[in-house]
Amino acid sequence: MKTKENDKSSQNFFQKKEENLMEWVGYWRKNPHIFASEHLGIKGLFLYQKILLYMMNKYDFFMYIAARGQGIK
Repeated sequence: MKTKENDKSSQNFFQKKEENLMEWVGYWRKNPHIFASEHLGIKGLFLYQKILLYMMNKYDFFMYIAARGQGIK
């Protein structure tokens, strides 16, 4: 049987968890390249790829004309 204190503590836990999640969502929306590397596990993004992710996230109409050999050092 649940008590009122258990209900309140679990409600507070879930409320805090949701608030933290919303902070992370806001952070990842501002930094999509960090989301790609940390959350999705994509390692080793080049600087131009990070910039492309940011620009694709920021502007609705984005065009990138790619060429071969851009990632070669």
